[in-house]
Amino acid sequence: MKNTFLIGQDVTLNHVLRIAQLADFAPWPDSKKPFLTEGMLHRNVFPEQLSVLSGSLSEENLLHLMNAPISSVIDANALDDSIVNFAVQHTHTDDLEVLGLLMTCPIIYACDIARIFTTALQKRLFFSKTLAESIHLALHESIVNGLIHGNLQLSSNLRQSARDFIEYAHLLNERLNDPTYAQKSMSLWASWNDERLEIKIKDEGAGYTSVPTVQRTDQPAPQAKSGRGLRLIAGIADSCTIDDFGREVTLSFLLHDRIEHPVAAESMAEDRYESDTPMDDPDLSQCRVLVMEDNPSNQAVLTRLLNVAGITQIQLAADGIEGLHKVLSFKPDLIILDITMPRMNGQEVLYHLKSAPETKHIPVLVQTASDTREMREKAFSSGATDFITKPINPLEFFARVKVHLENRILIYNLRHQLDQIETEMQSARRMQVDMLPHPDHIAEFGKQFHIKFAQYFEPSSMLGGDYWQMFPIRGELLGIYLCDFSGHGVASALNTFRLHGIIAQMDKKKINSPAEFLKTLNSRLFDLLPRGQFATFFFGIYDPKKRTLHYAGADAPSPFWHSGRKTKLLDTSGIPLGIMREASYAEHTIQMAPGDTLFLYSDALTESPSVNGERLGEVGFKKIVDKYVKNPNVQVALREIMNAFFEFAPPPPPDDVTSILLRISDK
Repeated sequence: MKNTFLIGQDVTLNHVLRIAQLADFAPWPDSKKPFLTEGMLHRNVFPEQLSVLSGSLSEENLLHLMNAPISSVIDANALDDSIVNFAVQHTHTDDLEVLGLLMTCPIIYACDIARIFTTALQKRLFFSKTLAESIHLALHESIVNGLIHGNLQLSSNLRQSARDFIEYAHLLNERLNDPTYAQKSMSLWASWNDERLEIKIKDEGAGYTSVPTVQRTDQPAPQAKSGRGLRLIAGIADSCTIDDFGREVTLSFLLHDRIEHPVAAESMAEDRYESDTPMDDPDLSQCRVLVMEDNPSNQAVLTRLLNVAGITQIQLAADGIEGLHKVLSFKPDLIILDITMPRMNGQEVLYHLKSAPETKHIPVLVQTASDTREMREKAFSSGATDFITKPINPLEFFARVKVHLENRILIYNLRHQLDQIETEMQSARRMQVDMLPHPDHIAEFGKQFHIKFAQYFEPSSMLGGDYWQMFPIRGELLGIYLCDFSGHGVASALNTFRLHGIIAQMDKKKINSPAEFLKTLNSRLFDLLPRGQFATFFFGIYDPKKRTLHYAGADAPSPFWHSGRKTKLLDTSGIPLGIMREASYAEHTIQMAPGDTLFLYSDALTESPSVNGERLGEVGFKKIVDKYVKNPNVQVALREIMNAFFEFAPPPPPDDVTSILLRISDK
């Protein structure tokens, strides 16, 4: 692209040059050092069409960049195709002044892109505060729709109940961390002339059936990506067009001072709350709002607006001291706080609110007639949740109050549900631990079969998929097994309960062959385990009279047999349990002697990464076992082995950790 330049920030030279060639940019100031410096930002001397490729985007950095006279900011984590498409959009606006942003999903989620973009536009176009508020609100709703319903492909139907919100939160977190979704981008291109501002918001979602142009009317348009989102946007922008099967939203604003119509705005809000159309919004009628405002007229206006929004539980305070007393007695869900008040001003109130554990999480919407950057920064640094300027714009007020109260309700419901889940998980955890061999039984079997035991168990989460147990066979032999189900967490833990039930029903007196035991167990698990789930398994039968161990394995980690001065790996190869119905397993026998040690373990001990991403593997872990297994005290030996492991791979472990040390003793 002619006269279009690219400069890098916190990216490599190769990255800048590759993107420049790919998207037809010219590296600036040259191809040797095309990097942005603080000196350049202070001097503000840039070519007319300059894009910044940044690898360290944050809200603060974005504000800093967008205040500079550049044409666009590009997230360096965006895919090549996304960057090329973004650059192509730039070529379609050659005759207009432009401002663009290309952000990946994690950046969009972490930053208030709507506020940053609106602030940058206002600095360039000098439009009124009222128009800025309208642009911010319309942009915010469009960006949220594009991120949630477009790139992350999350449906509003996932938020029908409090329990759904838990799944919604988990799914949102998963998709933000899944490269398939996280690397998707959203582009914002603003172009303008003396009369009109046009903003295109484009996501990379799956899209849906095309929606026609929605002109600004008194009646909001029907549901599209998000019913309430399009209704609100249609009531704010002069025009709103949906293209590319819903992936592109174009907002248009006339560049003159917009005339506010509070009565019309209130009527629109009333229509929204009294509509017969089912809404999936949380009920705000039970929310409590405390207004700290010394001006009676402003108190009346705020009370009226809150009533329009369906909120009737309202208390007023004329100064900060009265307000703090009412916070403790009224327990509000939201505080609307004026900065300038007698006796105690809003800044002091914020300090006291955020210093107390019982009040620091209450959202605070600061309102003031001063809209300077210093005032906003001071309010937010003091703990304000949000900021709105006087005179109050009803549409913006409704949106901000609603989002904070909805968040408050959702957080409360989530905490309640999470408390219940945690209680249930702790109960399940106790049940799972109770299935493991009890210390009394371990001591009893140790005496009966002349074995010294030491064991360690730690799930990677509250529940695990590792499970070991032992049982007598005909009073003469000792059966011992270690199982590791694929994955970890709740699903794997449920499989351990399944396994426990299966083995509990078996007639232990008829168990003669480890290989036949695994074959029977595999057949039963095949019918029970969900597709894709399986288990590795070691099962051994120890004869204390002959000191022989007969064993078979189903792809379990190879146990270490330390005898004399040598440590050997036992063969536990075989098909994991639950993969195929008909499977056979090889059986092996070793002759043991007093002092011999058998070490069983789960694969976390060989596969857990160090801080550098390295893994011990069997060879590396064998060195640790060789070093410490000779200790005459089996408890100390196992403790030293585990300490050495955790020194290599610091906790918490990425997978369930189980280890069992058995040493043959004299009669």
